[in-house]
Amino acid sequence: MAASLPASWAAFQSKLAAAPPATSEEYWLMVKRQFPLAENLLYLNAANVCPSSRPVLDRHLEFLTDFHRNPSFQNREKYDGRKESLRSKLAKMMNAGAGEIAIARNTSEGSNIVVNGIDLKEGDEIVITSHNHPSSNDSWKVRAKRHKLVIREAQVPVPASSPQQLFDTVAREITSRTRVLAITHCTSTTGNRYPVAELANLARQHKLWYHVDGAQTFGAFHIDLKAMDCDSFAGSAHKWFMGPLEAGMLYVRQDRIAELWPSVVTAGWSDKVEGARKFEVYGQRDDPRLVAFEAAVDFLDLIGMPAVEARLEQLVTRLKQRLSDNAAVHLKTPREWTVSGGVVKFMVRGKSTRQLYDKLYSGHRVALASTPAGESEGLRFSPHIYNSMEEMDRAAAIVKSLS
Repeated sequence: MAASLPASWAAFQSKLAAAPPATSEEYWLMVKRQFPLAENLLYLNAANVCPSSRPVLDRHLEFLTDFHRNPSFQNREKYDGRKESLRSKLAKMMNAGAGEIAIARNTSEGSNIVVNGIDLKEGDEIVITSHNHPSSNDSWKVRAKRHKLVIREAQVPVPASSPQQLFDTVAREITSRTRVLAITHCTSTTGNRYPVAELANLARQHKLWYHVDGAQTFGAFHIDLKAMDCDSFAGSAHKWFMGPLEAGMLYVRQDRIAELWPSVVTAGWSDKVEGARKFEVYGQRDDPRLVAFEAAVDFLDLIGMPAVEARLEQLVTRLKQRLSDNAAVHLKTPREWTVSGGVVKFMVRGKSTRQLYDKLYSGHRVALASTPAGESEGLRFSPHIYNSMEEMDRAAAIVKSLS
């Protein structure tokens, strides 16, 4: 098999086979070298968009070139099989059935398919949280305005003290009229991680549709959808999954598929389309992009999602520790891994968040995100497996020098 792969795939597989354990820094430095990030750039913005590895870029370019050299129907027939291969690999990675996976364009689209596809009536309630992504919150508010629904918004503690605290803020919003619970697995604002399995039990008790926005955990955590027990879950390839832009997935539990209406219907759709595939009939797709998505699955499978999650925990724990050594830093993300994920949000007391954001990039080439005002104000670091422990120390040292 290796002989048929592009050079970087064969080289990466060979290096992994001979590599030290995934617990060693040497192993992760080898992984880091698979990414084409500029040497003078300290990239800490996985929560927004991630670079793809060279093996994934190789696969994407190979099929993109092939597509444009020969866009005939005959040459494009192979993409039907490639899409099904992607679907099967995603299902296996996340412990789901292949028929429960739809290939969407990003988390926002997947979430909106759910928002607009559920049958609801006037006065029905939807429980969301104040830190859900706008693709969930704003889309629900637009539908509520249109169909006279009621939005109940659970307020998010900053920082959260425990999974139980997060659970309680949601539970108290549920009433006899609640029909949907829509939460973000890990928030992009302050990095709170919700206890999704426990909330699933709550949703079952109240017979709710339970949707999870997985934008900040898909590709970062070892996701088991059966254990999560949600009705639907959406994720993007371009964030922690380190795949192409405008590719994503939507999971809909098998026994719920028939309850959800498709948002887009065009040529190729019919009532005979099987399973969650009925939510992805958009017309012409960027087929090579789907192959790149599959390559991102392959890349993560070579490393293993449990190892990816363990490495992310290691990086984030180190970063929080180093930032907390600085008395001027106020962490807005929980210190405990069980209540957080890859997002690290913080403020520097007495300093302008906007000015620090500008200085970190213009003066030190640290790429990050920021929230300029409000309860979530602060700087946001979000490292991933292409970062090193030394970079965590360096990022904290730079922040200290600007404090």
